[in-house]
Amino acid sequence: MSQNLFDTDNVDKNAWHLQGNWGPVEKELESSELVVKGKIPEGLNGLYVRNGMNPRSGYSDHWFFGNGMLHGFTFEDGKVSYKNRYVKTPYYEKDLDIMSSFGDLSASPANTHIVKHAGKVLALEEAHLPWQVDEELETIGVYDFAGKLNGAMTAHPRICPKTGELLFFSYSMMAEPYLTYYRVNAKGDLIQVEPIELPRAVMMHDWNVTENHVVFMDLPIISDMNLAVETGSPFGFKPECGARLGVMPRDGSNSDVRWFEIDPCYVFHPLNSYEEGNKIILYVCKQKEAMVGGFQEIYGGDTTIGRLWKWTIDLELGEVKEEQIDDAACDFPRVDDRRTGLKTDYGYCMTLDTNAESLTLGNHVHKYDLVNNKRFTHNLGKNVKGGEPVFAPKSKDSDEEDGWILMLAYEEETEKSKLLIIDSKDFESPPVAEIYTPQRIPYGAHGSWMPK
Repeated sequence: MSQNLFDTDNVDKNAWHLQGNWGPVEKELESSELVVKGKIPEGLNGLYVRNGMNPRSGYSDHWFFGNGMLHGFTFEDGKVSYKNRYVKTPYYEKDLDIMSSFGDLSASPANTHIVKHAGKVLALEEAHLPWQVDEELETIGVYDFAGKLNGAMTAHPRICPKTGELLFFSYSMMAEPYLTYYRVNAKGDLIQVEPIELPRAVMMHDWNVTENHVVFMDLPIISDMNLAVETGSPFGFKPECGARLGVMPRDGSNSDVRWFEIDPCYVFHPLNSYEEGNKIILYVCKQKEAMVGGFQEIYGGDTTIGRLWKWTIDLELGEVKEEQIDDAACDFPRVDDRRTGLKTDYGYCMTLDTNAESLTLGNHVHKYDLVNNKRFTHNLGKNVKGGEPVFAPKSKDSDEEDGWILMLAYEEETEKSKLLIIDSKDFESPPVAEIYTPQRIPYGAHGSWMPK
């Protein structure tokens, strides 16, 4: 079953984010007859979904602005099926551009992440409300927590593995409060809304949580709608504005936030964070600079690509220790979701190409042993590019190293996409299975494993 969605003759071949495997695909389809190299683990039962940008018309002004398309793989007793669907929001139905969408919180591209909480599967993008889909990837509708969410929702919420709470924030580009914190209980009820004071509007893409705290990252990508008129982007990197981390109890308020200054930088994605006595440990993919002006590039050289760093916030001394863990260029970090906000021994990152003029994925994925400061490398092969490595535990009781890494990859020579299943304990060996899809899957953003 398939449906043509647009004419690829309309694609602007000069836009880097529409060339090669960055470019959109034409069809929504589904198939249970997939070519599998190797053997799918019998105990791998559930749904893996990855969200990403796929412009409905075949064109978008920037990679960030394409319509959200979900690519899902359902596993059951050693078998697998594939399905892809657009998230059919007003942004999709009306074929809006991003500036036209800002007046309607429901008009989301819904293109960045997908999570499941309290039985609800939500497609996310940070400037609008979430959209609910079912586990068949069909769109249900906009989701506002029974009318209690009156602003946007980050694409990077956190689910506490101990309490089942969903924690998230939103940032505003135009009016105070520039930052708002939200807490949802395990049943899905929005129980806390806290405005947080910031001196200016910033692009806060992601954040950190621990067992008892949240940590906001007030970093100097400044939001200014006047910049959008001048450069085509509402954001600019302004290191002179400084950078700081804000620590707040999870049930706290604005008056409880303690701010700690750090060196100016930007972090799109942290790996994880946790508490050690009076200290908070954060692992992040830190960029010394950020290229965002004009949205011509996401990355513009070596200093604008992330490396793994460790920040230690000493709550007693009131200071932050910053140390670089590795010099390998990386991003899209993930851990076992069961360790979110808790002490983490292992983490996984996708490599990036430091020689590229714009965002280019590498052909290696790294596993970090954070206890022994070791790095293990899985080589995807020549002319194969990967994506975000998502961890699926082998069982609900298995340790955090005992699982499968699920990662989409693209073979540039054959122009084929595949889902890799890598044994996380035997990380440097070939995948236990490679699942080829009936059409290529464009490079995208983030995904989740939803066990059955």
